[in-house]
Amino acid sequence: MGIVHHSSYVVWMEMGRTEFMRAHGFTYRQLEEMGVLLPVLEINLRYRQSAYYDDELRITTWVEELTRTKIKLVYSITRTSDERLLTEAYSIHTYAGRDGRLLRITHYPEAWERLQRMLPDISTRANL
Repeated sequence: MGIVHHSSYVVWMEMGRTEFMRAHGFTYRQLEEMGVLLPVLEINLRYRQSAYYDDELRITTWVEELTRTKIKLVYSITRTSDERLLTEAYSIHTYAGRDGRLLRITHYPEAWERLQRMLPDISTRANL
């Protein structure tokens, strides 16, 4: 059919999240090395248009909410050839230790500080 499967968008969100963190000088691996994991609590996608194989896409990611117990990231996926918005989405994550137990991110001051640096200046949103 030439249309990208709907499950691909979740993978692209993960790529957007990973590169967003990297663009802010903090990798997901570094967060894990501090003992903090980001399990997904919720994912929501609104499909507006289909992506087609070989489309070049831009994934824009930003932090909408950051608390001691969760982080909400928002994504827009746009086709670059016509600047058409294809998808609007968000993911909500909590914080957990390596043992899977939930934790408060404020108990990990370095991680908390780095995550706070990712909060938007409304004019700066990382594009991938």
